[in-house]
Amino acid sequence: MLRRKLLFLLVSLTVLVTGCKPTPDVAPMSATPIRIGASYWPGQFWADIANQKGWFKEAGLNVEMVDTNADYFASFDQVVKGELDIVAFTLYDLTLYQARGNDVVGFLASDYSSGADALVVRPGIGTVRDLAGKKIGLPKGTYLEYMWAVLLGRNDLKPDAVQIVEMSAEKGADELRSGRVDAIFTWEPFVGDALAKTGGKKLFDSSQIPGISWTIYASRGDFLRQHSSEIHKLMQVWKRTEEYIHKEPNEAYAIVAEVNRTTVAEVRAFAQLDKSLNPNENRAAFSYAGGFDSLHGSARRMNDFQIQAGLVNNQIESPKLLDSSFIHELTRNDFPASMTQ
Repeated sequence: MLRRKLLFLLVSLTVLVTGCKPTPDVAPMSATPIRIGASYWPGQFWADIANQKGWFKEAGLNVEMVDTNADYFASFDQVVKGELDIVAFTLYDLTLYQARGNDVVGFLASDYSSGADALVVRPGIGTVRDLAGKKIGLPKGTYLEYMWAVLLGRNDLKPDAVQIVEMSAEKGADELRSGRVDAIFTWEPFVGDALAKTGGKKLFDSSQIPGISWTIYASRGDFLRQHSSEIHKLMQVWKRTEEYIHKEPNEAYAIVAEVNRTTVAEVRAFAQLDKSLNPNENRAAFSYAGGFDSLHGSARRMNDFQIQAGLVNNQIESPKLLDSSFIHELTRNDFPASMTQ
């Protein structure tokens, strides 16, 4: 009997001691949650997947995903106010917010649109030039208006040749069907919705100008400084998840479909309209150049447009807008030492 009691105590003590040890594969959890805006967009699929797979927790990150699909543009203000910590801004809006004096800094280029943003017109309109004297619906002051301005220039139309009607991108399909406007500039899945509801067609999409519309994960500058260790961990999770999406797209898209209550086929089709960047492509995007293929070059073009349009008065300094240190650290071992200095 005594022998049995001793054996029981030994087993119980072993269970108690081993149960107190942290799981070897899971890092200590950060106390305060990092609030990340979640939106249904290919460049943001990784965050939903990592959250569902438990990879944030494995990295020791206490992440709270906040749905921003109902009003994507409102999430930018939430970052500035401290209601959210990290959101995937369009580069255009990130530039706009900093030019207006907000301390917002981009640290990860997740993707650029390669067909996901489009100009949809009602039946009977055959070319961009046919829109002269007509109405286009889009949210003013956003990257969609900037893309529209670029498109106007490429078709030798002056800005006042077409009347812009203020409306949210999410509601554009219904406005086009109602006849209130002759065309809309919006993004997927609302592009597909507009085509289905109106029988119209696309006259332009972002695949025709690669790099015209970047998406950048950004936060407040003070948050990045105070939470740099967590951001480095977040970058590692992003890299892991992007590799998983590339290797196991069917499984990855199934997770995205479940989270966003849609079909795997729809998710897969959506992913083809947006170019998600791998770490080395991301590093290249942060390099200095003057064209659309550089974040710095694109940001300066966008800022010039914003000043000309009277949206801002200040010229931005792109090195203050874009923090490449996190992607450089992530890819340090992928480049010769001479290239990392």
